[in-house]
Amino acid sequence: MGKKLYITEKPSVAASFAEVLGLKIGRQDRARGFAESNDAIVTWCFGHLITLALPDAYDPAYKTWRVESLPIIPNKYKYIVIDDDGVKKQFETIKGLMNRGDVDLIYACTDSGREGEYIFRLVYEHTGCKKEAKRVWISSQTEEAIRDGIRNAKDIREYDSLAEAAYCRAKEDWLFGMNFSRIYTCIYGSKVSNIVKESKSSVIAVGRVMTCVLGLVVEREQEIRNFVPKKHYGIEASFVSANSGIEYKGKWVPKGEKGTKSSNSKEESKQDVKGDMVKQTEKAEEEERYIEKEEAEIVIEKLKGHLGKIKKIQIKTKKEQPPLLFNLAELQSEANKKFKLPVDKTLEIAQSLYEKKLITYPRTDSRVLSTDVLGEIPKVLNGLYKSPAYRDYVLRIKEFGDIKVTKSTKRFVDDDKVTDHYAIIPTYVTPDIDTMNEDARKVYNLIVKRFLAIFYPPAVFNTVQVETQVKDEIFVSNAKTLKEAGWKEVYEVSTAKGEEDLTEAPIHLLAKNEESKVLEYKLEEKLTRPPSRYTDGSLIITMEKAGKFIEDEELREQIKTCGIGTSATRAGIIKKLKDIGYIKINSKTQVVTPTPKGEAIVEVVKRTAKELLSPSFTASWEKGLAMIENKETTREIFEQKLHAYIAKTIEKVKRAH
Repeated sequence: MGKKLYITEKPSVAASFAEVLGLKIGRQDRARGFAESNDAIVTWCFGHLITLALPDAYDPAYKTWRVESLPIIPNKYKYIVIDDDGVKKQFETIKGLMNRGDVDLIYACTDSGREGEYIFRLVYEHTGCKKEAKRVWISSQTEEAIRDGIRNAKDIREYDSLAEAAYCRAKEDWLFGMNFSRIYTCIYGSKVSNIVKESKSSVIAVGRVMTCVLGLVVEREQEIRNFVPKKHYGIEASFVSANSGIEYKGKWVPKGEKGTKSSNSKEESKQDVKGDMVKQTEKAEEEERYIEKEEAEIVIEKLKGHLGKIKKIQIKTKKEQPPLLFNLAELQSEANKKFKLPVDKTLEIAQSLYEKKLITYPRTDSRVLSTDVLGEIPKVLNGLYKSPAYRDYVLRIKEFGDIKVTKSTKRFVDDDKVTDHYAIIPTYVTPDIDTMNEDARKVYNLIVKRFLAIFYPPAVFNTVQVETQVKDEIFVSNAKTLKEAGWKEVYEVSTAKGEEDLTEAPIHLLAKNEESKVLEYKLEEKLTRPPSRYTDGSLIITMEKAGKFIEDEELREQIKTCGIGTSATRAGIIKKLKDIGYIKINSKTQVVTPTPKGEAIVEVVKRTAKELLSPSFTASWEKGLAMIENKETTREIFEQKLHAYIAKTIEKVKRAH
């Protein structure tokens, strides 16, 4: 029996595999690029070793950017080893190991996802290797997970559709970038440089995802810039009850309205899921209820001297379930909101925690667990119990034995909602919190507490709504008190929208038909507000939920699981936009704004190929990749459509010029 060759994505991961296989990677091993025992060899990539070649590899004439040479659509794509001495050396090392006579089986141990598959396949194919290969698919780097992954490794051919999607994604990005960057630079580079007062003609970088995201930022900025605030008015009345002497306040509800919305778990949940879109919808609804100053003043005059009467008291007990677990986008957004951490920094921290075996695979879009993970949960809880920081929280969790899928656990255990990987949770490895840097500790703490919170009971609130009638007008008062903290003992979220409208007065003690004296009417003047600028974190969520921008219901349903970019690429896209000077991100507030150059580029794209700015267009290409992965279409069909689109659109941009 020959040796087994294990190929990981990077040296740090190789160390984890080596440890499980009884190997230790020493200084000499690192220098030669692998470690070896009697039956196993562990080696590593440095991320990508091979990439698509630049256009001049097909024709030296492509070194010069010319409109007439476009579109560039290769009949057969060329790949090269990345031009770096270290990368070239490691590729040759892996090639030699793969083709050694004593190696009879190869394990693909790169990250378990589309990009990891692509990294391995490129190496496997370009070494000319024909030996049997198996895929190790793991969701954490604990010793147990690695052993299980090796034991249950499947033939690499079972992941062919994933690999084909990865190849198509790379070709897609190459075609968009090489063709559109060249044509826009050639035609509009000098015009953009004149607008932003640059001495040299601007290179205009255009990408399938990058340009769409830039368009979102620019569109939002223009909305804010063009926004004209409007005054609107409301009435607040101060009451004192005749019998109990309770003083309280109420908001006037114009006729035709059902009453003010009190904060509740349903609304908070909706806010959490849809975020920015909900805010905009609520803003639009508010605008429909605007009251002119004269109308409000007439109402006040009409009511002066009249007593109020309590017409309705509604007391309810409401339960608020714990939030779902983190996927990468939600983790990035939360860390950005709470700690002002840039989204790429959060991804970097999460990847480091994963490689240190402290959390599960971070590049996931799922917010729930799969049923096969349930057996691991008691071990995870035991691991957290050993940490003084989390011991008391674990002690209060009753379900310490086997956790089965029940009505209560179905919220966070659902195989149908798990894609490649389940939600981000801690592993059973007990952390040494004190050795972590501050940012890593913050991110790890978020993950742990969100995980612990799902085992706690709902938070319970008592809500009270009182309607006081003065003549024929209604004033509404709301109160909300926390009765049982439940999961809020562990994990607290931001104050929900609408909390500021709640009163602290004991209005639950008021009685129906009780009279109230009006102490004062206060005319409230407010201004409509423009939409908020994106932050680093809210932009990530917007990219994830691109379907909300799509008016066509059928199309929205089709791509609801495909946002703009992927969990692995979104942070990098935002960073690239910042690095090339198309957007700015405030280091303190994390607010994102476009630069004049970014706005100029969006303007020329809008005039010539505006679909490049469309979230639905971008998400539909992501849907195509997902269809390849799910075997709903083929690589050939996808590439035909891709090539046809590139050719047609390049000609359209030429004609527009």
